[in-house]
Amino acid sequence: MTQELISVIEPIRKGYVDGFEAWLDGQASSFPEGSGERIYQIQAQTNFARKLCRVDFALAKGDNAERLDYSPKSMLGFQPMEGEVDGVLVQLQPFRWDNAVVEISGAIWDQDRVIAWFNKWFGFNGNTPAVTPRNKPGGVIHICALAEPGMLRIDFGSAPALAVAELLPIAAASGATQLSLRDSSQLSARPGAGHVIG
Repeated sequence: MTQELISVIEPIRKGYVDGFEAWLDGQASSFPEGSGERIYQIQAQTNFARKLCRVDFALAKGDNAERLDYSPKSMLGFQPMEGEVDGVLVQLQPFRWDNAVVEISGAIWDQDRVIAWFNKWFGFNGNTPAVTPRNKPGGVIHICALAEPGMLRIDFGSAPALAVAELLPIAAASGATQLSLRDSSQLSARPGAGHVIG
């Protein structure tokens, strides 16, 4: 089921990253002092996940540089699906790669495990964040997330689909028996049953 989940998610990721890479090329040409996927600190009430975020593009050097976001409006449609992975019922709805909601019903995300996941996909080397080439997404992602007790709102940036799959064992370790992945525009809607995968 995990590999099947990845294969369903991969076209969503590919569509986003292909467009993002073309967009970054244009920004790099227009703003030679700028950089893509730069890390910033999120100004938020919580220190969960160290308040870190990689912005899509900063027009110049320095923390006060103007920032640009890449956000495609279209969403790859597919029939909602569900299946069990390692004892967790996974419900998958269409979502935008940069506007995902990952919710575990009736459970609270284990902060230590989620922070370790963040650090892995942020590309930390010890306490030092890895740097992505300014116009080439890939090895290191940009990611923004707002964490609530049972919910992560995430921009997966150029993360591989495997990053999504690696949230499943964290959900299980957090006590979840059900996980839903959907678009933030569907936040008030509860996932409905679709066809079964796995």
